[in-house]
Amino acid sequence: MADQTELNVQVRVLPLIGPGKMALLEGIDRQGSIAAAARTMGMAYPNAWKLLESMNGYFREPLVTRVIGGRRGGSASLTPTGRAVLDIFRSMETKAKIMFASDVDALNLLLAPVSTRQQTACDPIEAGMGSEDCAVKKNGAGRARDASIRRRPGTAPAETRPPR
Repeated sequence: MADQTELNVQVRVLPLIGPGKMALLEGIDRQGSIAAAARTMGMAYPNAWKLLESMNGYFREPLVTRVIGGRRGGSASLTPTGRAVLDIFRSMETKAKIMFASDVDALNLLLAPVSTRQQTACDPIEAGMGSEDCAVKKNGAGRARDASIRRRPGTAPAETRPPR
């Protein structure tokens, strides 16, 4: 079956580590620079540095070592602790995917053929896991459109919000 569901696991050990912080560590490992890693993520350097300081505050040893200045403007690399934290985090993600693999397979067996599925213009996760904000209408061309009022993910519809 070509169109199968895929399990995306988002492991968070709050407030220590999560997918964004791990992506930053991976970027530093690949790029050899905090600034370059931040740029590839579309993040400002001060924000990247704040994330690193936050993580360093939770662990016995720093996760990243820096060489300031120099001909090429300095560099950064993961410490053994930083490498261990990244490897453990990725291992947790992999184990979670393996643990739920049979459930994902079971869901795949229940999926309708692609040609008969109703296509939506909104992502079910962003729309609040099947909330009414993800209403769909078929237009004349047979394509689906999001008929809901657009709102920021994670905010409640106006009729359910408490008065200010």
